[in-house]
Amino acid sequence: MKEIIKNPSENRTDNFDKFVFYACVIDTLFLPYFWFISVPYTMPLTFYWLLRRYKKLNESKEYKLFLIIFIFMSISTMFSFILAPQYIYKNLVYLIQFTTMFLYYFIFVYYLNQFDFKGKNFLIVFIVSAVILAVFYNIDKSFYHKVVLFWNHRSGISINELSYTNFVGYRYSFIWMDANNIGYMMNAIVLYLWCNEKTSFFTKTFSLLSLLFVLISCMSNGGFLVFVFNIIVFIIVELIQLLKGKYKLKFHITPTSLFLFLITVLSLIYIIPQIPKYLETGVALEALERIDRNSGDSRIRIWQFIIEKVNFLEYIFWGKGGVTLVDGSKFSPHNGHFYWILGYGFISYVLFMYLIFRKRKRTGLKQYIWVLSILIGFTVNILLGEIKMMGIVMLLVACSSSQKYLEARDS
Repeated sequence: MKEIIKNPSENRTDNFDKFVFYACVIDTLFLPYFWFISVPYTMPLTFYWLLRRYKKLNESKEYKLFLIIFIFMSISTMFSFILAPQYIYKNLVYLIQFTTMFLYYFIFVYYLNQFDFKGKNFLIVFIVSAVILAVFYNIDKSFYHKVVLFWNHRSGISINELSYTNFVGYRYSFIWMDANNIGYMMNAIVLYLWCNEKTSFFTKTFSLLSLLFVLISCMSNGGFLVFVFNIIVFIIVELIQLLKGKYKLKFHITPTSLFLFLITVLSLIYIIPQIPKYLETGVALEALERIDRNSGDSRIRIWQFIIEKVNFLEYIFWGKGGVTLVDGSKFSPHNGHFYWILGYGFISYVLFMYLIFRKRKRTGLKQYIWVLSILIGFTVNILLGEIKMMGIVMLLVACSSSQKYLEARDS
């Protein structure tokens, strides 16, 4: 029997790819932004990785599509220097951010197609981290504020540095910039775990309770909307599988799932009697009030204004950069579709949607539905400014589309 032994150069190559992959995974899930600019610590590493791997990436159809997107993004950014010179710096930052976002995807896919990876464990740790910070937020907002500023100083840009004791207007945002984003991401991760990974009933219960707790804390109307939508879609997909005879009831018990289940049971014993009191706290009342007073009309009015004011024929090939301009003024479209078209043109928008949101042939319907959480968030918000979140999305897309990862998961 022949034994295959890699030479030292091949081992160094494998170690380099492994280091870059895990550095990017840990960075997107847990680490803060640079204190002076909203880019990940691994951003320079992604470009260095590209310099060493671009020859192999040239064989990929998706990479060629990315190059087309990058060309339109670059042209749009250069136009923005002329149209809005006051936003040169911001438009350059957006170009770097979105390029890094795509590079995350290629790093993840490249690694997953060659090496093993246990993504489920990282995602569970992420959920636990989000819950722990949400507990701090519910107990003492001022303390949570200090923890987040210590870990991610960039978050201080989007909040007012005051004492937040008994102040219900300050929403839980994890360590990110926008409170809505953690709501969408938690929805996507929980549904991904349920549908794409081998998770026990215990883990499902823990993740569901964690999701509800985080949604109340971040007070995201869009997050609650996605939660209801996900539950309905999940039930429909399960019923379809049941009718087709593909449904199999499994109890997969592991030490991790048993530990999470015990934590969940003990937490429920304590939490259930506290629910009536919790619903009377400032956090819960503010969350319920936000749901009650939000009709969605404001978003519709904003979109109608954009449709009335913008000549979309001007944006077929390129846009005006990452800073959205309507009638010559900075404007938030509250819609990722409008944002990308106005920023980088319709052609790059179509390719962008194809790369991120399309259903791959090897991905089953049930394994695809988690993407809808992000698509809804992309539609009613923007999401793209939270590059950490988009890095996690790229990881999940890569896991959902890598043949080797899917085969290892099903084995």
